[in-house]
Amino acid sequence: MTLLSTRDEHGGRVPTTTRFLVLLCLGVVVVRATYVPRPLRNDEGGYLLIARQWHTGGEFLYGDYFVDRPPLLMLIFKVASLTDWDQAIRVVAIPFVLLFVLAGWRAGSLLGGRAGGRWSALVAAGLMCSPGLATEQADGELFGAAFVMGAIALALSAWNADSLTRRLRLAGAAGVVAAAAPLIKQNLLEGALFLAGLVVFGSWGQDATTRRRAVVMAPAALLGGLLVCASVWLWLTWARIEPGHAWRDLVAFRGAALETIWSSSPDASIRRGALLVVLGLVTGLIPIAIAWFLRVRRCVPCGSPEGRTISTLMLFGLAAITAGGSYWPPYLLQLAPASVLAVGAMAPMASRAGSWMRGAGTMVVSAAALGTLVTLVVHATVPSIWYSQRIGEWLAGSEAVGDTAFVAYGLPSVLETADMSSPYPHLWSVPMRTFDPAQARLRETLAGPRAPSWIVQVTGLNAWDIDAGSRLRELIHDRYRVVAEICGHRVWLRQDLTRELPVPPPC
Repeated sequence: MTLLSTRDEHGGRVPTTTRFLVLLCLGVVVVRATYVPRPLRNDEGGYLLIARQWHTGGEFLYGDYFVDRPPLLMLIFKVASLTDWDQAIRVVAIPFVLLFVLAGWRAGSLLGGRAGGRWSALVAAGLMCSPGLATEQADGELFGAAFVMGAIALALSAWNADSLTRRLRLAGAAGVVAAAAPLIKQNLLEGALFLAGLVVFGSWGQDATTRRRAVVMAPAALLGGLLVCASVWLWLTWARIEPGHAWRDLVAFRGAALETIWSSSPDASIRRGALLVVLGLVTGLIPIAIAWFLRVRRCVPCGSPEGRTISTLMLFGLAAITAGGSYWPPYLLQLAPASVLAVGAMAPMASRAGSWMRGAGTMVVSAAALGTLVTLVVHATVPSIWYSQRIGEWLAGSEAVGDTAFVAYGLPSVLETADMSSPYPHLWSVPMRTFDPAQARLRETLAGPRAPSWIVQVTGLNAWDIDAGSRLRELIHDRYRVVAEICGHRVWLRQDLTRELPVPPPC
């Protein structure tokens, strides 16, 4: 079988394909709509909180709080923060998910014809609606995957374009979108790798026509990427941010954070890594990778420039996940674009390889459907799932004007739900453990004139043995008192303050 383009399959089949895509996208919207009212997860709440106060001239890249996420992701959250409705970010995520599905269909159609497009679209929809991959939350991996998939679809469209002008335009657009993906999450380089793979593998050992396509695409894609780099430089200049500071917050911090994670809680990372392997198996991502690599030597499409590039993306995704260190479920979305391409290229084949890939693709869709049903039941019947929102809502009903809070340690979604700021700049535990391992700044904040009104304790105060000398605990006991316990978590109020407290909610 050779790689096919859908331009030879139009005619009477287009309406059928259109109906298929419309129904699939409607199904995706319905599933994603069930995610909207659910409580914000840790990262979602933190990014929204930072986006709402984003200003220039602060201590960190986006103002008064530290976060190691790139500016395009924060810009998306800034758009969502224009409304007071926190769950708006989940609504904003829906068009990105649809972009992933449609781009997956386009790429699969170019790789495996009409059948390849349908299989790719189904798998793309399954991956973007799979609770096992934590896709119910609007996080960097989800937004970034949409950019990567869009860049790949544009690159394949340029590769198969029938005119020089169209090829140049599409390659330039692919370069722009591919360069934008790392501005969502730093390690999402698959769009750029796919373009590079087409150029390299298309220039080596191919016929003259294929080599000319590669030579034409390279400068156009590079120009598109440079335009994005220039835009970032202009933003840094306008915001008066030193490039070295941006590098420190967005790149250098990751290495320091990885050292912190593995030096203070290696067992937790190992357990999450084992769970990640299990999730990769049950959600179908690892079976797709296994099916691809088992048959790659015997699969005709797999040896083409496109096929070799898919193998490169698979290997890069696995390496990036392994290097991530923390091993949270959304990490697996790094494999999503390559998996969609692999299904599109191999599933239409009338062979054992195609049968294996169709089985793996069916596993993705089945896991997503079952996972969605289970999570709907759990969120409807287990109140403790909503504990962060319950705490935030209780705080919002207890606060006075000007109140601030500190969450020990992490869980900034509580602050966002309560609409409270924090005088301490580290909203997550890893930055605190990396930049303030002795808790000197934290103790100074709690003992000083800007001490928070509230402390929400969601973790032990000596977690990771960070307060082995009990200095923080003694300070908190001297200056704060426990006024409530919500969903098993203590809430402290400063000793010099009095507040009218509502009844704690049931959990």
